[in-house]
Amino acid sequence: MPPRVFIVIGPAGSGKTTIAQQTAQQHKAAYLDKDRVSGRFVEFALTATGHDPTDRESNDYYRANLLPLEYETLMDVAGINLRLGRSVVLDAPFGAYFGEPDYLTRVAEDFQWPSSEITVIRVRVPQDVLRMRLTRRGLERDQWKLANWDDYWSVYGRLECAWSGVDFEDFNNEAPLQVD
Repeated sequence: MPPRVFIVIGPAGSGKTTIAQQTAQQHKAAYLDKDRVSGRFVEFALTATGHDPTDRESNDYYRANLLPLEYETLMDVAGINLRLGRSVVLDAPFGAYFGEPDYLTRVAEDFQWPSSEITVIRVRVPQDVLRMRLTRRGLERDQWKLANWDDYWSVYGRLECAWSGVDFEDFNNEAPLQVD
């Protein structure tokens, strides 16, 4: 059986990580979290260039220079695992790429993914629940989101993924999470 790709998407605080880790366990797949793969390097690069390491949503420098590198690195590591015959679960927002229908086709070619079934798991959560979760978890990286909630939600809360050639599964994650 060829390896599978599971991509778990949703806004910060939606429960992506919980769902992605459960999916990795269920399918005995490699778990690849974008923040774990490249987060420390991104924070260092933002600090070294005089930017706030916790604000990525409103930071043009981050979006133009570091975000593409984060996702390229994640997809490269996924490709290595897939070529070794190991299924992968990717845990990342991916919002910057939702509007590109051929994004995954291009990535699969660029990073030499073998032919794989791709399932995108969209983690859904209502706005009020998401805001409560971000407030409760109290992470520095969520402070910009909470301080600019209307702007944040108007963009990131309504993003719809237009990727082609994938199976979509919706997961309503309104139930309390362990962090709650």
